[in-house]
Amino acid sequence: MSRNSSKSYFVVSTAILSTLAILFDVMSDTFPLRAPWGMKIDFVGVIWILAYFLYGLKEALSVSIITAIFISMVMPTGFLGATMKLIATLPMFLIPELIARFYGSNKSAKIFNNIIIITISCILAIIVRMIVATILNLYWAIPIWFNISQGEVLNSLGGWVALVTLVAGFNVIQGIIDILVSWLLAFKFNLSEYFGTW
Repeated sequence: MSRNSSKSYFVVSTAILSTLAILFDVMSDTFPLRAPWGMKIDFVGVIWILAYFLYGLKEALSVSIITAIFISMVMPTGFLGATMKLIATLPMFLIPELIARFYGSNKSAKIFNNIIIITISCILAIIVRMIVATILNLYWAIPIWFNISQGEVLNSLGGWVALVTLVAGFNVIQGIIDILVSWLLAFKFNLSEYFGTW
């Protein structure tokens, strides 16, 4: 039985990548890496997207959900943080999946080794991520976290432009890190050659 069709290979690879993602989340909380303006950068999404590049959509979703469950149960941000992380990162491999399907279901992940295709994927994914994250932050996450209304969120930030700028700034940087690092690991450090299954 090839590793491509092995259920045990799927279980083991999912467990390993989920563990790595959880470790990165714990480390990002224990030893936060921050941009000069205070934004915390983590590498959890890198593992989720790497799971996609190596093993496809099913594995990426499995690793993401397992990690999100851990975050919601153990980490200080709880369910809110887990949900926001999951929803913000989903476009980073769902958009590439749509592009892969556009090229045909029999195509392998190697199509993302093309700089034009990965750049288009990255740009589209980040645009979708920014839109979703902006809406969720305004109408759900920030009001719950700070126990304030949507109007108070806009007033405290100085309006829509400030909100979009804040959310966009975070999501563009985090999105580029997620795609770039996972892409380098998969295709420039050749992990897709050694471990990939599609």
